[in-house]
Amino acid sequence: MKPSPAYKYLNIVFFGLALFVNYLSVVYELGGNTIRELSDKYDNLFTPAPQTFAIWSLIYLLLTVFLVLQFVTRYRDSFLTRSPLFLLSCIFNFSWILAWQYEYLWLSLLIMLALLTSLTLINRQLQNENHLIFRLTFGIYLGWICIATIANATAVLVGSGINPAIGLRENITVAMLAIGAALVALIMRQLKNPFLAIAVCWAFYGIYTKRANDHPVIAWAALAALFAVTIWAIFLCYTMEGKRAGKRQSP
Repeated sequence: MKPSPAYKYLNIVFFGLALFVNYLSVVYELGGNTIRELSDKYDNLFTPAPQTFAIWSLIYLLLTVFLVLQFVTRYRDSFLTRSPLFLLSCIFNFSWILAWQYEYLWLSLLIMLALLTSLTLINRQLQNENHLIFRLTFGIYLGWICIATIANATAVLVGSGINPAIGLRENITVAMLAIGAALVALIMRQLKNPFLAIAVCWAFYGIYTKRANDHPVIAWAALAALFAVTIWAIFLCYTMEGKRAGKRQSP
């Protein structure tokens, strides 16, 4: 039995809604502020440089490619074309924008965790498919959301009035960078998707450039985390390719 095409079209509809809400947040400043202005309002030492957020352009471009490939013969039987996971991720995407814009910070964190969960499940299912472009797309997306979740949690603490001394904040941020790198390394290994490293390393580089002058300890910690994740991703690629080569040679 052929899979129902319904989800293919629903994926497009809900992705369009996510883009529309994103557009409204930028052009009409929902809640009276842009996403960047709110990020500055709840600024913390883990927040990367503003230009780092340009990665959303790449993520949305890759998601658009995914939506087109749904209708290509080679990809049309992917589980994503018969699963609600992608449209759920779109709902969480624009719901987060609304919660953040209207400064429901705790709600925004819960929604971010839901988005993180949906993308993790998507990447887990993609292990069973040989679609490199999908693994690239959702690997980068998940990698960025991993870091965004930590930043969102930190912003919630700032919004709650938790403001320790600068020395303690530096130490906490360094610890968060180490924990973030370790968690991402574990996730990459479990999901067998080294593409998470692209977004994660970009985020760490954004933290490095933003803190290079005012908090060099954090900047160097971010750079160390970047190199650690990069080396781990290269190692995973090497070992995964070795396993594939072994399978091809086995009788």
